[in-house]
Amino acid sequence: MTKGEKKVLNGLLHKILEKRDGRCLKCGKTEWQMSHIYPKGRYRSMEFDPDNVKALCYACHLHWWHKNPIEAHEWLQIRMSDARLKRLKLMSQTTNKIDYKLIRLFLEQTLKEYD
Repeated sequence: MTKGEKKVLNGLLHKILEKRDGRCLKCGKTEWQMSHIYPKGRYRSMEFDPDNVKALCYACHLHWWHKNPIEAHEWLQIRMSDARLKRLKLMSQTTNKIDYKLIRLFLEQTLKEYD
């Protein structure tokens, strides 16, 4: 996947989170960034999955999510649906080839659902 393709997918994913979450899910700040539940470095096939991404502000992402894994896990169990977490766990145990066109189509369709 090229850098340009990755930029397009990240842009679509950011728009989805903007409509779905809209603010930091931990503290409510309106300035936020994308934070992956399953790390994108280790789980490449899940990098652009909207269910694997949540909105967290810089402070909550770096100083809470990454530094308090037990508390973050407990919070995640309360904040996210069981179905979403089970699907993510299943996805983490599979290896899928990343198909730019398919992912882009999926993200564009997901974005339309929020309109």
